[in-house]
Amino acid sequence: MFHSSRNLRQRAAGVAGGLALLGTAGMGLASGANAATWSQAKPTLDAIKFCESSNNYQAQNPASTASGAYQFLDTTWQSLDASAGYSRAKFAPASVQDAAALELYNEMGTSPWAASSSCWAK
Repeated sequence: MFHSSRNLRQRAAGVAGGLALLGTAGMGLASGANAATWSQAKPTLDAIKFCESSNNYQAQNPASTASGAYQFLDTTWQSLDASAGYSRAKFAPASVQDAAALELYNEMGTSPWAASSSCWAK
């Protein structure tokens, strides 16, 4: 599940100082021109999506606000540019949820999904 906010992402970006950092699955934390494309991030995000929701884009965590295929907390979802127009992840189509996951991945690597890494990390 996601436990981040825009402020946390901004602080993380500041700490990174433009350097590429490795995520727990070995994919780089990237920004700007070095951002991972969907095809580069897809294997990792597909594994995360399966572990978080069994690929269910309408999933709702009964114990928190986390929803959607990647189990975005509402606060994280609302902080992402890709989520514009949808109040909760589970209400957004798959393409929007995938774009939001890629946006977050490019900003923070796999760290937002660290709690489930025992399932998806190789």
